[in-house]
Parts: sequence; C-alpha cells; structure tokens
Amino acid sequence: MTLDINTLLVVTVANMVVLALISPAVMGSRLEAAANAARWSLVVHAAAWVCMILANLWPETWRDRALSTLSLVGFCGTHWLMLQALQGWLGPRRGVRTVTALTWLTPLGYFFLFDSYPWRVGWANILLAVQLLLLTAACFAPATSLRGRWRWVVATGLFSMAVLTFGRGYLGAFTDLYPSFLTPHPWNVAAMLMTNLAPLMINFAILGGWHEEAETALYRQAVTDALTGLLNRRGWQEVANPMIAHASRHDLPMALLMIDIDLFKGINDRFGHDAGDRALQALSQLLGNAIRSSDVLARVGGEEFCLLLSGNDAPAAQHLDQRLRQQLPTLAQTLGHPLNFSAGLALHQPGETLDRLMIRADKALYAAKHAGRGQLYIASTDNADERP
Repeated sequence: MTLDINTLLVVTVANMVVLALISPAVMGSRLEAAANAARWSLVVHAAAWVCMILANLWPETWRDRALSTLSLVGFCGTHWLMLQALQGWLGPRRGVRTVTALTWLTPLGYFFLFDSYPWRVGWANILLAVQLLLLTAACFAPATSLRGRWRWVVATGLFSMAVLTFGRGYLGAFTDLYPSFLTPHPWNVAAMLMTNLAPLMINFAILGGWHEEAETALYRQAVTDALTGLLNRRGWQEVANPMIAHASRHDLPMALLMIDIDLFKGINDRFGHDAGDRALQALSQLLGNAIRSSDVLARVGGEEFCLLLSGNDAPAAQHLDQRLRQQLPTLAQTLGHPLNFSAGLALHQPGETLDRLMIRADKALYAAKHAGRGQLYIASTDNADERP
C-alpha cells in the first residue's frame, strides 16, 4: 500500500480542525491559563494547516508566499502557546526566550528567503525542529506538583516531530530528494504520517495535564482555608502527622504552638465581621512571615492557629512568641483596633501522637486564657499543671 502525500495532508488538516472544534466541548470554557494556552495551541495549529493546504493551490505565487508564511507563523505560535501551557503546569521552563525569538525569526526569514527553495525549506524546518526540541526538554524536571506521565507522551510526540522536521529541512536544503512540499519521499511520508499521529498523542496528553491540574486545584481547595490561604484542619492533619511520626522515629525535638485571638467576638461585634476577617488575615500573614520553610502553619478553627515548629525546644518557641507579640502594636495600627492573642505551647514527647500533642497544647492555651489572656503557657507532663 502506497501512502499518498495529498491524502495525508487532507487527513492532517481534517484532524487538526476537528481537534480544535471539539476541544471547547471537552474542556469547557472556564480554564486556568495553562489549559487555555494548550487549547488555543490546537486552534492555532489547525489554522496553520488550513493556510498550508491553501498555499498549495497557488504554488510559487505571491499567494503561496503569503499563505505559507502565515502558516509558519501559526506553527511557531503553536509551539509558543504549548510552552506557555507547560510553564503553567510545570513551573518556569528554560528556553522561553529562544522559543519566543524563533517564533518571530522563523517566519520572517522564511518570507525573505522564499525565492530560494533550499534556503527557505532549510531555514524553516531546522528552526522549527529547534523549537520542538526545546519544547521536548521543557516536559522534564517539573518545578510543581504536576508530575504525571502525560509529560512523557507530549515529549515523545514533540521529539518525533523534531527529528522528522529536521530531516525534512536537511533534505530540502542540501539534497535534491525533497524538491517540493508534496514530494513522496519516504522521509516526507513518515513526517506527514507523524504529523497526523503526534497531535492526537499530544491532545490526549494535554487532557491529562488539564485533568491533573484540576485534581491538584480541588485538593488544594480541600486542604486550604479560603480566607487566609493557610492549611485548614484537614491539611494540617495531612502535613503534621508525618512530621510527628518522623520526629518520633528519629527522636527529634518538635514544638507545637497553639494561638487563639483574644476577644475575637468583640472585634466582630464592635467593628464588624469584615474587620474580623481582616484581623484573621493580618495575623495569618504575621505568623507566616515569622516561621521557617520547615515549619507548618494552619488555621484549625475560627480564630485558632497551630504552628508546628520542627527542631525547636521551649526557649526557641518562647522567643518566637515574644517576637510575634512585639509586632502586635504595629498590626493594631494597621487594623485600626487592638489585637492580642493567647498561646499554648507543648513540646513533643517520645511516641506521642499529633492528637495527644494538640490536646496538651490546647489545655495550655485554655490555662493562658483563664489566667487573663495575652500570654503564653507551656504544657507540662500529663500529670502536672500547665505553667506560664
């Protein structure tokens, strides 16, 4: 069976257009920036192929020159949009400036080199291959929590197209084996066949990236307090429990500081619930700025916060409490009303669970409240009373 280039070209364009048309129905209209860029890459890719097939209706004319250049703009734009999607999903990527520069240089050079077939074919295909290789590299070393296998599918499709595109550029620029876009050379046939398969692979992989992004966002919502952006009680349990288990296994010091805003109901009653929300947000920011990356901070109740301080003993935790209190007057000036808190401190004991540690810290917090508020109490052993 002989594969016909014209047939493959028509099938390619049909596939691209169908993918572009059905993507909104599958992915919906409310997308994050990365998924939106990925979807638009399909649309631009389809438009590029439409321009390419139209260009072949008027070979070696000004229409061919204009439509071919416009098609190349679309292919380069597709790669740039795909890189934006990968950046959104995987974090900052290398090669962004190079891909952006090639997005402009490739069609510009093609337009001015159009009168020389070897130059324009070599220029366009080799630079497109460079873009594709940079996109392939961008699929690896993610800087976010998105690490699904869809990345490998995207990388496989991009790398295959890079190799075949480079080969087509080499044949057109340095040999007589590829004298036109529709030449039935085996390498060109393979490139056109892969042009049909790669977008299907990449499209399904894009759906995988979009799905993983959506799952991650849902999980983040489930473990995050919407008002303050801190971990909620569920998130606190999921992060703090493994840390406590690790501290128990390796006999590492760990301190739990439980903080509760004093007279919070009075703030709501006197200044309004908006003022109460601002107080919660301000204290959250104060606490977040005071802890280290190895510590865990969560809002576990209405006006109650927990800080799990890894490697801290009582003096270190007390020093943190003092530093926080020293900043309360400045915070009060910003809020327009006084703000104070009581705190309970519990030091992790060998084999102690997180729940038990929280119970002891909560008892110390209650003792601080009962003693007049605005102070820190330290939880003693199970059989002893809390102490200031």
